[in-house]
Amino acid sequence: MKKAISVLMVAACMLCMVTACEKKDKKENDTSAVQATETDCTAAERVTTEPEGEITISEMIDQRIKEEGKIMIYRMRFGPSKTPLEITEDLNVNIISYDGKELIGYRNSSNRRGETRLGDIIHNKVDYSTYNIGAYGGNWKRYDNEFGDEKYVEEEGYVQREITTDDSGNNAQLETLYSYSKGTLYSRDAGSKEWNQTEKEDSLDIVSFGTFERIKLDGKTYMTFCVRDNLNLIEYDIIPDNKFTENKTVVYDTPGTEKTTVNTVDYLKEYQAVPQEELEQMIVFPGSKKAESSQAAD
Repeated sequence: MKKAISVLMVAACMLCMVTACEKKDKKENDTSAVQATETDCTAAERVTTEPEGEITISEMIDQRIKEEGKIMIYRMRFGPSKTPLEITEDLNVNIISYDGKELIGYRNSSNRRGETRLGDIIHNKVDYSTYNIGAYGGNWKRYDNEFGDEKYVEEEGYVQREITTDDSGNNAQLETLYSYSKGTLYSRDAGSKEWNQTEKEDSLDIVSFGTFERIKLDGKTYMTFCVRDNLNLIEYDIIPDNKFTENKTVVYDTPGTEKTTVNTVDYLKEYQAVPQEELEQMIVFPGSKKAESSQAAD
């Protein structure tokens, strides 16, 4: 009887080890099935080493486009919550790229939100042949909803980089890639066959560079930016490092920088970076007191 109980306890412990992968750090040189599962959802670490220099947002974007043709951005949004977010490879993100002229969205057709698991991107497991890839915020159609149908046909569109300044217009606070479009919106009421036509101009803030910090996942480092939008949702953007950026901290461009539009309208009342102390309360990193208390609560 005691032997049977012991066997059951061992089995239970093994099950716990397999299912608790997101709470463990990756261990090297272990190829067991259990460890493979743990590695698959490695948690991010905050990089705390002193940077060797600075790089502006514009320099970072322009250099990446010049050398690699585009800059890849992995974005997630989440609402205000008392539960801290844990940045792991299991995190689902939207993929966006920017080539200096156009923003491209990569929509995962196997996910209803079009999202992609961060770990699959990091480990090059994404099959883009199954993705819907196209201009971000371009032509779209929405059919068969309770209010009727609508479709938007873009006639003109471009991307613009803007800097939000403080009230004086002198100090850069936030930099954003905006997508602007001009086109025609066709809409009709539910059950109707008659389309209504409306000329429309629209602007959409795609990526905003807010509070900066650097993280490490599976031995690679990533730049991260966090802002709060006017719906009180948190936007968290992750951009892979390269040799040009990996040892530098990211700083904002100064107003008046060549090729950058300076927007002196005070957006900060509606759209602002998340203060560092609040960011630390929102995101859990392994080994922190917050992570330990979170595990204890589980």
